[in-house]
Amino acid sequence: MRAANDRFDSRPLPGGPIAKAHADFVMALAARKPCPFALEPAPEDFSARAVLCEELLERVKVHLSALIEEAAENDAAQLIREARIVQSIDAHLGDLSGDITGALEQAAERLREERYDGCPRGPFYRRR
Repeated sequence: MRAANDRFDSRPLPGGPIAKAHADFVMALAARKPCPFALEPAPEDFSARAVLCEELLERVKVHLSALIEEAAENDAAQLIREARIVQSIDAHLGDLSGDITGALEQAAERLREERYDGCPRGPFYRRR
């Protein structure tokens, strides 16, 4: 019985690393569903959305890089590697993530200043 189990354990997963990257991506999407904004959102809503967007873009980067890496492994002319597409994906999505999270954090900070007179801890914070 053990020999039969060993035979199945050593087989590659259907689809290999691409299938795993895709499954990880889909599971990450399903695990962190965005909450809709209230009519009057709190600053924390913008901060939470910034974190969500940052995590989503990181997962997109990993999945897209895995797809391109697999294509590069099968490119005999090495055109994909020479184009440095994976590095470009990393750079562009990193910039995009920074832009998105920066804008959302600025919105949170502006709202915090408007509502709480700049007090970072919110309306219930009392100085002693």
